[in-house]
Amino acid sequence: MFGRKITFSILIVLFSGTIITWSVVFSLIPGDVLEIVFFDVGQGDSIFIETPNKKQVLIDGGPDKSVLEKLNQEMPFYDRKIDLIILTHPDADHLTGLISVLEYYQVNHILTSGFEKETVTYQRWRELIGEKNIPLTIARTGQKVLLDDNIVLDILWPEQFLGKGANNNSIVAKLTYNQSEILLTGDIEKDIEKQLIDSNLDSDILKIPHHGSKTSTSYNFLQAVNPEIAIILVGEDNRYKHPNQEVLDRLKDTTIYRTDKNGDIEVLTNGFLFKIGTEN
Repeated sequence: MFGRKITFSILIVLFSGTIITWSVVFSLIPGDVLEIVFFDVGQGDSIFIETPNKKQVLIDGGPDKSVLEKLNQEMPFYDRKIDLIILTHPDADHLTGLISVLEYYQVNHILTSGFEKETVTYQRWRELIGEKNIPLTIARTGQKVLLDDNIVLDILWPEQFLGKGANNNSIVAKLTYNQSEILLTGDIEKDIEKQLIDSNLDSDILKIPHHGSKTSTSYNFLQAVNPEIAIILVGEDNRYKHPNQEVLDRLKDTTIYRTDKNGDIEVLTNGFLFKIGTEN
């Protein structure tokens, strides 16, 4: 446990080839660039963040081991350290891939909502944290995670435990870099959206809650966030028929990116400008 702020330090030795590759990409936007990649892991969530000073954060791990391949594409082969893992909530489509990540990578810290489930996967998650002695913090409204200079993750939820299942105990966080703001929502549903309306939700980019389910993304919530861009993490031809058409209709004035159609979605920002690239 370490209170309201998390700080990191890490020394990364870069090979010249890696420097050339990144410089080509980052030259598209002037200044120090924050990278956020919304991984296409099927019907689940996994988000990778790398700051200008190479601090690396993984939010959720998707429903299977495919997150390892995604990380291998984003991180140099010699880098087997992740500064922070955030588990928004312990449903299998967010947690399962993190088991492989804990087995393969050295993780400096873990942030969770504290909500627990009696599943084999969750018990393995807890065992690995104990075996590797990884420090863990329970997220609560008002905490600030300092990722890098001028890059802050503000925890907006959970404020308290609710007897409404894992989804509504998801971590909701706002990632801010200078004037760029991205709202990350886990799988919260309309009851929690309503409680968050009076928070500082206004953001350039919204990660749509719960894969675009009709249980989430209410009209009033969208009005409060007022995003220019909506990103939906969703599996192709999934059995839940996500995203729901009502949600898509409410997003008709917003630019939409979807992992089932666009593959991995990469967001680059220098704190003032955005560049978005997709796999497909």
